[in-house]
Amino acid sequence: MKKYIIYILILLPLLVCGCNQEDDVFEIFSSGQWRVNNYYTDCNWNNLAYKPGNPVFTTESDLNIVNSYTVIFEKDGTMSGQISGGTFSAKWSADPKDRSFSITNINATISLSGKNAEFITRLKNVRFYQGDSNTMQLAPQDKTTYIQFNHRFISL
Repeated sequence: MKKYIIYILILLPLLVCGCNQEDDVFEIFSSGQWRVNNYYTDCNWNNLAYKPGNPVFTTESDLNIVNSYTVIFEKDGTMSGQISGGTFSAKWSADPKDRSFSITNINATISLSGKNAEFITRLKNVRFYQGDSNTMQLAPQDKTTYIQFNHRFISL
């Protein structure tokens, strides 16, 4: 009987604490400036470590452009960002229960074309997120592609 009580006492804290799998949305999104790493296709959204997908851009010139795109998510649900030759603003929302995500009311300060237009279209189509305050991914409904963001560290 003592043996069972010891087991219960050992397991009780684990059971009581539980496993809260909900994300702290503000810790992730409102944690500074994000930089676009790349877009990925043909991924396994549920296991990116196993099948991260194929990068869309592989040349230095293309990567220089998409890596220059930055986003800042504010706690009030607004966001702003830099694109090639201009800026944009929008509204964002996230639900940690199902990791759904949306970006609406996107307004750019320049006429959109090329990679700028592609980036804004990808943002409009985002429906899910995953990641943490270092790296995050935003995916459309089908979850077969995603945009990957990393924190942009600014040197002093």
